Amino acid sequence: MNINLELYKIFYVVTKHLNITNASKELMISQPAISKSIKTLEEQLGGTLFVRTKRGVILTEEGKEFYNNIKEAMNYI
Repeated sequence: MNINLELYKIFYVVTKHLNITNASKELMISQPAISKSIKTLEEQLGGTLFVRTKRGVILTEEGKEFYNNIKEAMNYI
């Protein structure tokens, strides 16, 4: 498995904001780049991490589990 830490960082920041626009501002990358990164991560993990809504995103059960697995590591990094 090819692990890309940048994808994890993007996931972490999107989860923190639950909003791609706000995550885009913090990360200083475009919204389409964030969406593509999340899609790539979902494909690598074989599941859906977020449900997209008009107001932002909501974590799926898989997303919550993944977040719980990486949040402490991301805080250290």
